[in-house]
Amino acid sequence: MLITVKSVQDNKHVLITDEINDLIHREVNFPEHTRFAYSVINKRHLEPPVIYSNYPAEWINKYINLTLYQHDPVIIIALRRIMPFTWNDKILPLNKTQHKDIFKVAKKYNVFNGHTFPLHDHENNLATLSLYTEGDIDLFQQFVTNNKKNIQQLLLLIHERYMIERRHDHDILKEKLAKKLTSREIEALRWASIGKTYHEIAIIMGITESTVKFHIGNLIAKLEVVNAKHAIKKAADLHLL
Repeated sequence: MLITVKSVQDNKHVLITDEINDLIHREVNFPEHTRFAYSVINKRHLEPPVIYSNYPAEWINKYINLTLYQHDPVIIIALRRIMPFTWNDKILPLNKTQHKDIFKVAKKYNVFNGHTFPLHDHENNLATLSLYTEGDIDLFQQFVTNNKKNIQQLLLLIHERYMIERRHDHDILKEKLAKKLTSREIEALRWASIGKTYHEIAIIMGITESTVKFHIGNLIAKLEVVNAKHAIKKAADLHLL
């Protein structure tokens, strides 16, 4: 069974889930009992990752709900690597208690050693394809060693498919928000994004400071974020600024 965690709010997109599943089984003939997880996380903002996986569902849910991704040693290593690497519960310094706790939980689901293939893209994302086995470990290790190029190519194919879907989602969201946001609201946020204070924005736009706050407040509500900083990030990600 393929588990999909698009984000905390969104757990849909069955089509892309099926396509990723097909890619994995069509492009590389993995040994029986192979578990995989394709994940994407932004390197600037450690928000919950996007995950497509056939790892145990209970483990994936704990990984997200307990924010284990923020201390995951595999992700931390992948942030510094461009080549695939092997990992296990012995790779960590003894004083890294949080890292040890992750493997303590993961071991309950037989997740304690495997391989990860990293990919750093032009939008500052880290994509990874992690693999482990619940079958013959020696056979699995030999398979990964002999198929590194094919597995890296598989990661590129999966990530390209995901990015197409992500751009499509962003275009739809941008179109919806563009109809809701006024030009003055966007102008106020644009000035805020380059470090101008509310007082400075009021002078530049020829309005009162309370009106600036009103515009920013409207933006926060319309973008469904919690503060101006998050509004700037979301608007920038959607190329609204």
